[in-house]
Parts: sequence; structure tokens; C-alpha cells
Amino acid sequence: MIYEFALEPTLLNSWERFRYLTEKFGVSQGRLISRYPKRWKALVYDALGGCSEIDKKRIEERLVRLDDRMMSRTSEWEPARDWLSNAENEHAKRPFRAIVAAANPRAKPEVLIADELDENTPGWIVKREIVVARQAADLANALSPLLYLAREIVFVDPHFDPYKPRARATLREFLVRASSRQNGIQIQRVEFHTSFREGIAEFDAECQRQLPQRIPAGISLRVVRLRERAGGEGFHNRYILTDRGGVRLAWGLDEGTVAQTDDLSLLDDGLFRTRWDQYCGTNPVFDIAGEVTIVGTL
Repeated sequence: MIYEFALEPTLLNSWERFRYLTEKFGVSQGRLISRYPKRWKALVYDALGGCSEIDKKRIEERLVRLDDRMMSRTSEWEPARDWLSNAENEHAKRPFRAIVAAANPRAKPEVLIADELDENTPGWIVKREIVVARQAADLANALSPLLYLAREIVFVDPHFDPYKPRARATLREFLVRASSRQNGIQIQRVEFHTSFREGIAEFDAECQRQLPQRIPAGISLRVVRLRERAGGEGFHNRYILTDRGGVRLAWGLDEGTVAQTDDLSLLDDGLFRTRWDQYCGTNPVFDIAGEVTIVGTL
């Protein structure tokens, strides 16, 4: 659903190619540029010698804002080798989805030639919507790339119930995956937005009883219960929203039976911004009816 691509820095040595290629990346596109090596941006800068000053300025400005289309990795780099040789070696140790390069001199199947890319190129094609088993591990596997990247994670499901094991199981798996990152990105905010329901007795107390041991130590989860406004927006859809992008889950964030599946869809940038503003912005469309913060002990 979301994949890491190694992109040869020297490919981005003209404004036209830079714009064309980088627009194909981002969480909403299901593709992220690997920060490989760590100096990837510096290597792009180094390749701009043949650009006009205007195009060089455009590229430099875009590079500053490119972080939301990238992901970091811990990697090895041999200075004596060129970028492609290093990327091929890195792929053998920990595979990228593909390596996008100017040429493929060693006929490696994982290397895609940039000038030959289209939406039918194997290895380049990604599915923005997938069917996933409604089991905690399967849902977490599909969503892990997004959870690894996010500084802010907001789960949205109007029917979250701390009394139900199937709701607690997926929450635990999501947060364990998020906390297992080794990319240096700090988790700053984790929330669960659900609806306020009069029928759930002692909701806050049950969260305090059941959730600490399912939340990794070092993470605090703010559970927010929301109430619809009269004549306002309805609270129905299920999402995982992050500072990097979002995913819609058609059924919900809890587990189902072994045979059940759910549809997961990456949100387009515009739709993501709309939903982020509604739930997480400065002028949300719902009222807060209650909240509780749970400190993880797992």
C-alpha cells in the first residue's frame, strides 16, 4: 500500500524531470522516496550544475519541502562505489520496492529505468486500495509504513469500545508497530477519537483498566469522545490520520472473524486535509464530550 523506492539523485538534474518524478511520490500516491543515502538531498544539489539559475532555485525550494514524500532508513554506504551499485547492494540486504535509475547496466530486475516508467510498469505500480483480513496482525502489516513515519497519529472510529477484546487487540498491534521505528522520528501525539455513547458505563475507568498494558511504554494515548452538533457533520467513517497522510478503513479499526476482510484506501491529499481539519484542526466539526489520557506500560 505504501512502498519505499530508491531514486537516483542525478535523475533530478532538470526542473521538468524533478517535477515529473517527485509528483509521483507521497503517502497519497503509495510511494515514498528513500533517503538513501542519508546525503540524498546533497547529492541532488550536486547534480544541478547544468541547470539555469531559475530552475536551480525552483528545485532547491521544492527539495526543502520534499520531506513529506520521503522516508529514512539506516543503511550502509561505500564511498568508492557509485550510487546505483550501492543501491543494488542495499537492496540485497533490505529490499526497496524498486530502484529508479537512469540505466540498468547489470540488468537487475529490481532496477527500473526512469524514462521507461508508466502506470503499467511492474514494480512501479502500487495499489492505493487493498483488501485486508480483519485480524490485528494483518491490519497492522498493511498500515505499518504509515505508522513508522508519523509524528502524530489519530485513530478515528465512532464505535471503539474498551470492553471489547477485538478493539483492544488492534490498538495494541498498531501502537507496537508505531513504536518499533528506528528512524529517529519521535512520536509526538497519539489520539483515539470515538463517539460519545451514553450506554457505555465507566468508559474512562475501563480505558484505564484495559489499555495501559496494551500501549508501549513511552507512549501516552489520549482517548477523546466526540458528540455531533445539531445539524452538523455526521460521525460515521473510520480513519487513521497522521501528519503524513491518512487511510480510510471501510469497516472499522477492530478485529473481525477469521473470514472477514476490510477495504483500506489511501486518502487523496485534498480529502486528507479536509478530514484532518475536521478532527484535528483548530476548528473541529465535533464537540468534545469527554477525554482520558492513558500512559502506556507495555
